[in-house]
Amino acid sequence: MTFLELLESVGWPETKAILLWSHPEVAESLDDYRLVLAKLRKLVPIEGNMRILLKETIREGPDDEPFIEVVGRNGQLNRDQCDFKYFQDSVDAEYANAETDFSLSLEPWEHWLGMRIDAGTVDEFAAPQIAAHCLWDLTFHGFEQWQVQETMDEIKRRVDEIDAMTEEERKEKLIPMEEVMRKLESPEKKQ
Repeated sequence: MTFLELLESVGWPETKAILLWSHPEVAESLDDYRLVLAKLRKLVPIEGNMRILLKETIREGPDDEPFIEVVGRNGQLNRDQCDFKYFQDSVDAEYANAETDFSLSLEPWEHWLGMRIDAGTVDEFAAPQIAAHCLWDLTFHGFEQWQVQETMDEIKRRVDEIDAMTEEERKEKLIPMEEVMRKLESPEKKQ
């Protein structure tokens, strides 16, 4: 089932209830979500190899509750990612051989609509749950596609700016990954 097919199978009242239950802070934006849902149903989907998966994720803090996270997967493994070399000493084989979770929040909405819903997600979650969590994620950067595109353009601009730096400028303005990791190291390990 594609995301568009799923959206066509759900009603707004059920989706709205799950949005409010999962993300109470959206109460003032419900009309915006309803309008996005209506817009999505009118767009033409673009198929791809990414599939949508919902999973329960545990936050880091001791008092933090688990939450439902929306990710995309396309068969790529963590060990095959270009930045894996920075983490290979701190992860196990299970993580290395697992599929990479991608954020979908900056994907064009037509791409979302053409994505298939992961079979495990369809088995574990009701259609309105999937719709609500996906709506929240795809509107994370705004309720209009141009807002999402503006965010993507800004990220690309910053990447291009870094790519254009000389080695000297990089040393002066950027923090090496090793230093970032050292600063993030837990206080217990430092002692």
